[in-house]
Amino acid sequence: MKSRSLYRVFFHVIAVFGIILFAGAGSFAMAASHSWTGAWLSRWFDGGARVYLQQEDNQVTGRYPAYNGRLEGEVEGNRLVGTWNTPKGSGSFEFVMSDDGQSFVGRFGNTQWWTGSRIGSDHDQDLRAFQSSPSETLRTFLIAAEAVGSGRLEFQDDLLSLLIFPGGGRENHARELAPLILLLDQFTVDPDIFETQSPEGDEAELVLTRYDGRTLPLQFRRVGEDWFMIAPPAETVTRLFAEISDETDSAVYRSGGRFDGSTPRAAMESFIDAMRGGPALQETAVAALDLSELPSVVRDRQSVLVAEYLNEVIARIGEVVFQEIPNDPGSREPFIYFTHPAGDIVLAPTETDDGVQWKFTPETVSSVRSLYAATEVLPKAVRVLPYDTHSKAHYFKLRAFVAGTVPAGLQLVGPLEAWQWAGLTTVFVVAVLAAFLIGAALSWIARRSRAAAKNVTFAIWGIRLLVFGIINYAGFAILGLPSQFGSMIKSMAVLMIIAGAIPIEFWLVDRIHSAITRAGLVNPRGQILSSLLVGVAKVLVLCVNILVFAEALDIPYGAAVAGLGISGIAIAFAARSTLENVISAFILFVDRPVDVNDFGRFDGRIGSVEHIGLRSTVIRTLERTLLTIPNSDFISSNIENFTRRDSILMRRTFALRPETRPDQLRYLLTEIRRMLIAHPKVLPDPARVRLLGVTENRVEYEIFAYIQTTDYSDFLAIQEDVVFRMMALVEESGTDFAYPAQTLYFARDRGIDPERGGKAEDEVAKWRTGGTLPFPNLTAEEVSKLQDTLNYPPEGAPPESEQFRPVGPERPNVQRRRFRLFRFGWR
Repeated sequence: MKSRSLYRVFFHVIAVFGIILFAGAGSFAMAASHSWTGAWLSRWFDGGARVYLQQEDNQVTGRYPAYNGRLEGEVEGNRLVGTWNTPKGSGSFEFVMSDDGQSFVGRFGNTQWWTGSRIGSDHDQDLRAFQSSPSETLRTFLIAAEAVGSGRLEFQDDLLSLLIFPGGGRENHARELAPLILLLDQFTVDPDIFETQSPEGDEAELVLTRYDGRTLPLQFRRVGEDWFMIAPPAETVTRLFAEISDETDSAVYRSGGRFDGSTPRAAMESFIDAMRGGPALQETAVAALDLSELPSVVRDRQSVLVAEYLNEVIARIGEVVFQEIPNDPGSREPFIYFTHPAGDIVLAPTETDDGVQWKFTPETVSSVRSLYAATEVLPKAVRVLPYDTHSKAHYFKLRAFVAGTVPAGLQLVGPLEAWQWAGLTTVFVVAVLAAFLIGAALSWIARRSRAAAKNVTFAIWGIRLLVFGIINYAGFAILGLPSQFGSMIKSMAVLMIIAGAIPIEFWLVDRIHSAITRAGLVNPRGQILSSLLVGVAKVLVLCVNILVFAEALDIPYGAAVAGLGISGIAIAFAARSTLENVISAFILFVDRPVDVNDFGRFDGRIGSVEHIGLRSTVIRTLERTLLTIPNSDFISSNIENFTRRDSILMRRTFALRPETRPDQLRYLLTEIRRMLIAHPKVLPDPARVRLLGVTENRVEYEIFAYIQTTDYSDFLAIQEDVVFRMMALVEESGTDFAYPAQTLYFARDRGIDPERGGKAEDEVAKWRTGGTLPFPNLTAEEVSKLQDTLNYPPEGAPPESEQFRPVGPERPNVQRRRFRLFRFGWR
């Protein structure tokens, strides 16, 4: 049976291993089976071009028209190795295709990299050229040139196809495009040019102007039915561009992701490029907006949404020809890009910390939602470039879904559209349900784990508020609420989040304090400090959350701190006694008149110290009740700390019958002194027994001695033993205690014992004769011999270590209270 089990295990291992090998082989086969045939968008260090490849068996041929280049190579698995050649040179290359067949990485020569991505048949990357007139050709060229200049090199071939080069052909002229594009960007096109009719001849000229009066004539030629632009000589382009660069202080190159507001055109280019670049350039796009009139509470989220709205509106209006927008850095006249009864798109100079910057005006920001609604039904314009500027924000996807399923939901109802009202209601209901369901689940878990209800309940309510605020905040972001309405929703959501976080943080502070206390890492002295630190930590938590709230609502830290300071002054006047209690708490820690668990008399009441907090001290009384005393009153009252005494005083007065004779009395006092000295639990110094006098028909004497214990229960037990021994000595001396004589009764009174009294008198006579009468004190030698010679506990009792020591209210159960959970809140 055992061998059969081993065979079975072995079989399963082989099967799994085979499946892994099969899957790996399948993956390898899939990777190797991808064909190189198709169009590829390729890039290298200083350029790029479309590459068209054709694979037959293991042989691959290809071309890249922009450079009149040719490729030939052989496939080896997922590698393509071969040679390239252009009219200006040739060399080797090596490409490695990715596992999904959608990209490759490689190099040409020994060091230069060459990468590419496949252009799928379902992906529209083609530029649509309009060439029925010189103006259409110019417009197509300018739009495509802007795309190539911003890094979209897939349109480089199309751009070259619009040009006629003086030397003939268009091959190997790709490097001449960059200077020409930069040069054209320095000039302005009169929009009326695009409305001119096609000339009757085959030659035409269009003149571009610059704000400084410089002109750039462009020549056009008709070939067949299409018009082409004659590329200016490369030497002329380079010379003219250098002259312009030397004469201007403005940047002529793109800012590389940073916002450039030097001119209206630069601001528009920065905005469009940033929106095209996605979330990584979000801050650059927002920098193009003048948000001075947008509520600071919602500025962070609303600014991104406004940028997405504006991008959508500009894309729907039509393609941007940047050469139509002025680029004069000295101009201060606002530029109106688009106008509509619902609002305008205007660029205007704005004073900023970095100087004057051109930005979209606050009026544009406030009306962009209305513009979006107005242009939503605008038919799509005929475009040169593929339309790929749709925003990917959740709001636009959700709104498009509503428009396609329930068009009536787009109707305005007050400040919001109908679907937004429905969404807000849904978000609120979901938030309430989620908050209470999560709270109920946590309460059930707390009851099952037997957690302290008072500790957990407050934290659970904090979690409910936190969940409610987070869901509302997320709903605010998704629904795209307008600023005047969204600011209220966001403020409420942030307030709920912070209000929920505070009790959770307080609970965590208490749990940490409780865990440290239960671990026994805090001694009674440290418990006072830890309690004070818990209070300070909660104050800091509260202040930090106030600053977080200020940050979320874009309130300057200085104003928030000043507000806290003013509030502190107001609180100081309104809650002066509270501050006195806080200061008194620190005095209690520094001066240390008591520690936690100390037993004593406080404010006239006897009990043990249960807790010392920032505001008050709690005493557990003998009645087991809790007495709360404000710290300021506690520290100013008389504090009698029983726990810190080194011993307990036994001071008792006893009375003997009046007929006790003097020598009997001397004998008794001497023996009691000897007994006290001999007792191991009584301090020998001072341990005195003195005759007080004769009053009211009785002889009184006093015992004054300190018992070596700090526990009152032990003291009572030791005192009990001393009294028992003293009673035996009284009986031995032949006398007796005096009894009250207020009641008349008839009984046979034994009186004093004459026989024992005589023996006591004889013993005193021997002391007197021998010169050892122990009055007024015993000799030092006798005291030394007597000390600690009695048995305690008395003979016949079990050892003290085995005796049960009762725990009463005067001896707090420290161990039991150590595991008590730290109560939430401040005392």
